[in-house]
Parts: sequence; structure tokens; C-alpha cells
Amino acid sequence: MNYLQKFDFKNLDSDKSDILDFNRKFGYVVIENVFEKKHCDEMKNRAYHLVKKDQTSNTVGFSLKKNKHYSSNNFLSSAYKINNFYEDKMINKDGTFKDKKINCISKLGHCLHDVDLIFKKYSYHDRIKKIIKLTNLSKPILNQSSYIFKQPLVGGEYLWHQDSTYLLTNPLSCLALWIAIDDANEKNGCLIVKPFSHNEKIRKRVKHIKGKVIKEKLVNKEWDENNNIPLSVKTGSIIIFDGSLAHKSSENFSKQSRNTYVMHFFDNNCKYSKENWLQRPLNFPFKNFYETFN
Repeated sequence: MNYLQKFDFKNLDSDKSDILDFNRKFGYVVIENVFEKKHCDEMKNRAYHLVKKDQTSNTVGFSLKKNKHYSSNNFLSSAYKINNFYEDKMINKDGTFKDKKINCISKLGHCLHDVDLIFKKYSYHDRIKKIIKLTNLSKPILNQSSYIFKQPLVGGEYLWHQDSTYLLTNPLSCLALWIAIDDANEKNGCLIVKPFSHNEKIRKRVKHIKGKVIKEKLVNKEWDENNNIPLSVKTGSIIIFDGSLAHKSSENFSKQSRNTYVMHFFDNNCKYSKENWLQRPLNFPFKNFYETFN
């Protein structure tokens, strides 16, 4: 089986059937040449500018192993703002930074698409809308966005997870679009997926109940290291994957950054869980994706 097959954006219409079949079978699909380098550079420059603007002098480190950030208002308020999350290993015990913030940054999240004009332009871009129309989302809502830096020799590991763990709907409808801002490969921490795992149940759940973030194990089984497929992709490529697909990424051990802009969608015909951590205020509701313009 060719788990590494890629499709070109310019052939999106003619390859539609093959793209849908591949995505349905494996739980992911790679579309190359969606954006040009100049587009990716614009997003990167904007992200670096947003980090430069940060005036905080201390923070709680971001780590998916320790999960200390869940207890911070910086995490919950990022549902409707753009907040900065810094690598846990780059934060001193007193919360201060070990280096310049741009060398400590892990990601920006989680509302770039509706708060920042540059990211809004690309999040609701006609090319993204054309890709989303390929999916089975009949009433797509873009509810979360993250800019992940994976800085050289600093970028941390993302453990095995399924995105519906955090963004649950009934029935399941979570979908991710992973935009390569830099070339991504095994050395700098590219996305690693488990083909077919989107057919399995959600193994864990992260809920927000009565002001607390709670982790719940639904299936008493951890992901093994068999059948792992690293997806090396070029700048401007997009990886589409199901919210149930198990995926991870390793630390960045290289001297090259692995910047990525990631968006998550759900179908508004499905019921969005009130226990999801990401909730928008009544005066800032989710937007109809197709009716929002860049």
C-alpha cells in the first residue's frame, strides 16, 4: 500500500474521487502546492510579530506530558483570543524565560482565524474553502486554530492523540487541516500518523466541567509504535486528517524550524459538546465558514 501518496492542488477537481477514497480509507490525505512560499512567509512573519508583542515576564510551561497549562486561564481564554504557549523546558521554575521568547515559544492559539486579519485571510481563503468542500462536512465551522513553531533544537514532542479527544461532537465530525509553513521531515518533527486508526473509538477525553479540566480514559489501551507513517511534506502542503486519527510528532532535533498552521473544523449539523474546553462567549459565536470572507 502506498501510504505516502500525495495529490496536487492544481488537480483537485480531476483527482477528487481518488482523494476522497484515500482519505476515507486511511484517515488522512496530503494535498501539495496549496499555498506558495510567499503566502507561508506572510503567516510566519505575522506569527513572529505576535510573539514579539508579548509583554509577559513569566508563564506556565506548555507540555503534553505534564499538562500544567490546563489549569491556567491562559489556556481557557485562548478559545476566543490569541495566547502564547511556551515550551516547558524553556521555562525556569519561577516561570521566567531561559532565552529570548522567540526561542522559547511552542505555539500561538487558539483563535487566530477570527482575531488576526492575516490569519483570517488564509483561514477563510478560497483555496481552503475548495478543500473543505471535498470533505463530508455539510455545515463546516472553523472553531480552533494554532500556529505551532517547533523551533530548532527546542520544539517539543506531541504525544499520540486523537483531536476529537478535545473537540467532541455527536456524531463525530472533527477534522484537521495541517498547513506546512516550513518543509517538514523526520529530522525536524513532521507529523506521524497511524493509517486506519480513524476507524477506532476515541480512547481519551478531555473535558471542562465546573471550571476544571478533567482527563478521562475511555479505552484502557495505549497506542503502540507499530504501523507508524511519517509524513514529510513541502512548504505550502496541507495534510487533511480525521479527528479520530491517531497522530503525533517528535521533538525537533534539527537546526531547521518546523512551523505549522493547524485548523480544526466540525459540522454544525452535529452537536458540539458543552463539555469541550473550547467554548466561545455568547457575543462571539462560531461563524458560518462559507459565509465568512477573508
